Amino acid sequence: MKTGRYWLRLLRLFHHYRRKSTRLPYLPIRLWIELTSHCNYRCVMCPNQDLNKEDRGFMEMSLYRKIIDEARTFAFDINLAHRGESLLHPHLIEAIRYAKSRGLYTRLHTNGSLLTEKLSQEIIATGLDRLSFSFDGYTKEAYEGIRRGGDFDKTIGNIIQFLQAKQDLQVKKPEVAVEVINFKDMSTAELSQAQDAFLARFRGLPLGSFITKELHNWAGEIPQAARSKAYSLCPFPWNALVIFWDGGVLPCTQDFFGYYRVGDVRTDSLQAVWNSEGMRELRRKLGDRTIDDLKACSHCDRVWRRGLLGVPKEYLWKFISRKMP
Repeated sequence: MKTGRYWLRLLRLFHHYRRKSTRLPYLPIRLWIELTSHCNYRCVMCPNQDLNKEDRGFMEMSLYRKIIDEARTFAFDINLAHRGESLLHPHLIEAIRYAKSRGLYTRLHTNGSLLTEKLSQEIIATGLDRLSFSFDGYTKEAYEGIRRGGDFDKTIGNIIQFLQAKQDLQVKKPEVAVEVINFKDMSTAELSQAQDAFLARFRGLPLGSFITKELHNWAGEIPQAARSKAYSLCPFPWNALVIFWDGGVLPCTQDFFGYYRVGDVRTDSLQAVWNSEGMRELRRKLGDRTIDDLKACSHCDRVWRRGLLGVPKEYLWKFISRKMP
C-alpha cells in the first residue's frame, strides 16, 4: 500500500475510533494469521502450554489461500504468527510466497530455534518484508530459564547465520528485528551492560532493530503487577482481525483461548465478520467501558495503559511509524 493511501486510511480509522463507531465503513488494515498453534517451546510467560489437544493444529493451505485472496483487496499487511511457532508449518515458504504474490506486506515472527541454513536461504528468497526474532534473556541461564526447551547458543547461532546469509546475498529484505521482553529482573546498570554484551554479538551484521517490550498478561492468563488506573480504549477492534489455524476469527491477539470468536472464515467472509453483530457489540462495550462480562477484555492489562488522544502511546507511535509488530 502506498504511503498516501495508508495515511488516508489511518486518518479514517482514527476518526471512527475516536467517535467509538460500532459499524465501520472500511475494512481492517492488518491481519494476524495463525499458521499453527503448535510450539516447540514452553515459555514461562506464554499460555501456549495450557492449550488443549483439540486447540492445536496446522492451517490448511486451501483455507490460507482463501484468506489471502480476500485480504489482498483491503489489508495493508499480514502477520504470519500468533500462538504457535510458524516455522513448524510444513508449507511456510509456500505461504509467504503466496502472500507476496498477492501484493501484501508480509511479516513473520519466530523464536528462531528451527532455522537452518537452507531454510534461511528459502525465506530470504521469498521476498518476506519483515522477520522478527523473539528472544528473551541476555544470558544462557536467563534465556533457557524463560524459554523452556530452548538452547541459547544454538538459537543465537541461527540468528547470526540468517543475518550473514542476508549480508552475503546483499539484499534489503527482510528487515530483521530482535525483540526482548523486559522482565525487570536486573538493575538499570546491569540491564544496560547485559544488553550491550548481547548486541555485540550482531555487530557488523544487518540487524535492523532491537526492540524491548513490556510484559503483558495475555488478557489475565498470566499473573502480573497492578495495572494503571487510566483506561485507554483498545484500538484493535477498529483496525485488525486475528484468524486461528482452524478458521476462527477473533478481534484481538490477547484472547489466547478464543473466548470471543466473532466468525469462521471457513464459512464467512472477512468483510462480513468485520461488521458482524459480535464485532459491533464489542466496540460498543469497549466504548461504553462496560466490559465486565467479556472475559478477555475485563482481565486484560492492555486497556489500562497511558494514552495520547485516547490511543495507547505504544500503538500510536507504531501506527505513525508503520511498525506494528
